[in-house]
Amino acid sequence: MFRLNVRPLAGVLVLLLLLLVGIVSCVDNRYDLDRDIDMTISVGGDYLSVPGGSTDTTYLSKIITEGDLLVTDAATHEYQLARRGLVNVEPTSVGTFDIGEISSSGFHPVVIVGGGSAVGRGSVEKEVDMQGSFSQTVFGIDEALMEVGDVGAGVPAKLSIAFAFSGSLNYQSVIARNLHVELPYFFVVRACDETKGELRGNTLVLDGVVLSSGDNDSFATVLEVDGYKFGDAAGNGKKVDKANSSIEIDGEVNVSGSVITVFDGNLDANTSLSFAPSVVLDAMTVNKVTGIIQPTIEVEPTNIGLDDIPDFLKDDATRLEVTNPVVAFGAENKLDTPVEFDVMLVSHRNGETAPLATVTVDDIEIDAGCITAIILSRLGKSGYADAEHVKNVKVEDINNLWERIPDYITVDISPSVTNPNYYTVELDREYDMLAGYDVVIPLSFESGLNIVYNDSICDLNADFSDLDQVDFDQVGLQFTAVSTIPLQLELKPENVVVKDIYGQQIEGIKVTADGRKIAESTDGTTPVESRFAVVFTSAEAGVLSRVDRICFKVTAVPGQALNVPLRDNQWIRMSKINLNVPGGVKVDLN
Repeated sequence: MFRLNVRPLAGVLVLLLLLLVGIVSCVDNRYDLDRDIDMTISVGGDYLSVPGGSTDTTYLSKIITEGDLLVTDAATHEYQLARRGLVNVEPTSVGTFDIGEISSSGFHPVVIVGGGSAVGRGSVEKEVDMQGSFSQTVFGIDEALMEVGDVGAGVPAKLSIAFAFSGSLNYQSVIARNLHVELPYFFVVRACDETKGELRGNTLVLDGVVLSSGDNDSFATVLEVDGYKFGDAAGNGKKVDKANSSIEIDGEVNVSGSVITVFDGNLDANTSLSFAPSVVLDAMTVNKVTGIIQPTIEVEPTNIGLDDIPDFLKDDATRLEVTNPVVAFGAENKLDTPVEFDVMLVSHRNGETAPLATVTVDDIEIDAGCITAIILSRLGKSGYADAEHVKNVKVEDINNLWERIPDYITVDISPSVTNPNYYTVELDREYDMLAGYDVVIPLSFESGLNIVYNDSICDLNADFSDLDQVDFDQVGLQFTAVSTIPLQLELKPENVVVKDIYGQQIEGIKVTADGRKIAESTDGTTPVESRFAVVFTSAEAGVLSRVDRICFKVTAVPGQALNVPLRDNQWIRMSKINLNVPGGVKVDLN
C-alpha cells in the first residue's frame, strides 16, 4: 500500500481545460501531495482511472467582460461592439452684401405749359409719357451665390418719388390726373404713412393730387422697399458674375398720364412751365437671399477609436465575419436644401503604415430642414426602420473595416450642396449642422469568423514540484461539455506552450488532442453535448515538476450556427470529467 494524492493533478488539468474556453472555474490549486487529501490506491493493472465531477454552469457574462466598447443590449442580452460620438462640422454661412443708393436716370424735363395766349383765369392739361432707367452694379456677392432670385433687407429702404417744376409761368397749381409712376418689376415695395396717392402693385397712381402750389415748388412722396425680386425659379434671376463677384441691377421707370396746370394771366411765346420726375432708392443692407445657393461645408476628419476592444478579439489572427454591422450617421440640417455627402471609412492598426481596409459610400443625401439618419449596413436593413428621414443604405463590403480588428477608423465626410433650385438663406447667419455617428457591431457571425482567445495558467510550480515523487508516462483528461454558445471551440496542440518559472518554454512535454471540437448550439438556446480529450505526455522523468505556466490559444469558429448572436445568458458546463493514467503509476518510495 502507498499514498498518492491524485486530486491535485486532476484539479490542475480540469482548470486547464476550463480556461481553454475562457472559463474561470472554482478549482483550488493549493493542494499539496504530501499532506492534503489522503487517498490510498493500490498499484496494479494496465489502466488507472479516477472519476471526476462537474463544474458549475458558467455564463458568457463571466467569460466576456463588458467595457466601454463591448456592451449588451438590455432587452435582447446580445453582445455588440458599440461606439458613438460627434462629428465636428464647421458652421456654414453666406456673407451679406450692400446695395448702394440708386437714382433714376434718363428723365429730361418736359414742357407742360408753353406758347400761345389766354385772357383771364385758365388751365392747360398736358399728357406725359416718360421713360427713365434704374441700374447699378452690386459687388461683394458671396461665392456661395450662383443666381439671385430675390433679396430682402432687415430694414426697409426708402424710395423717394419727386416731381420738380421750372419755368417762367406764374401758375397757381399743378394737379395730377390719373398719373402713373410705374416702378421696376423687381421692387418689393409697399406704402407707408408718408405715401401720397395709391399704390397698385408696383405702380403709384396719383389722381387729383396737387403736385405743386406755384412758385415752382416740388412734389415728393415716399414708399418703402423691402427688397428685390428678380425671379421665382432657377433661370429667371440674376446670374452672379463669378469673375467680379457681382450682379447687375437694371430696370425701367415709366411715368404716364396727365397733369393740369392752373394759372391766371396771359400766355405768350416766352412763358413756359416744365416738369421732371426723379426716383431715388436709399442704400440697402441685404440680410436674406433666395436663389441658387451652394455654400461650402467643412467637416473635420473623425477618428472612431476601438483600442479598448476585448482581449479575445485582439489577436493578429482574429478575423471577424459579422452578419450585419451598422454605422449610423445622424445630422441636423438647418439649411432649406438637401446636403449631399460622400463618406470614406478607413480602418487602421497602430504601427502599420498601410490601412487595413477602405470603404467608400457616395451620394448620400441629408434632407432639408430636419434631422436625418443615414444607416450604412451590410444587409441594407437595421433596427432603424425606413421612414421619411431614415435611410438604410446597403454597403456590402462594410465588414472589411473590422475583418481584422482595427485600433481606429477614420471617417472622412465630404458634404456639398448641388441643389440647382431656389431656396432661402439668412445672410451672415451661422448654420450649425450637428452631426454624430453610432457604430454597432452585433457579435453575430458568418462562416468566415476566426476568433483567437489568448490566456494562460500561472503559478503551477507549487503543485507540480511534488510530482518528482511519481513517474507518469502519460496523463489523459476526458470530459463532456454542455454548451448553449453558438460557436465551436477548438484547442490545437500546437497552440499550447508550457513554460517554467523563468518564462522559458519547457521541451519534452507533448500535447495531443483527439481533434474533436466543442459543438455549438445552433440556435444559441438549446444545450448541446460534446466529448473531448486532451493528453499530456513526457518521456523524461521530472519534466512535469518544472511546469509553472501553460499558455494557449483557443480558436472559436461559427460552425453551422450562422447569424446567431452571442448573448450574455448563454452558458457552458463541463461534466463527466475523467482523469486516466494508461499503464498505471510508479512510485519511488525511497
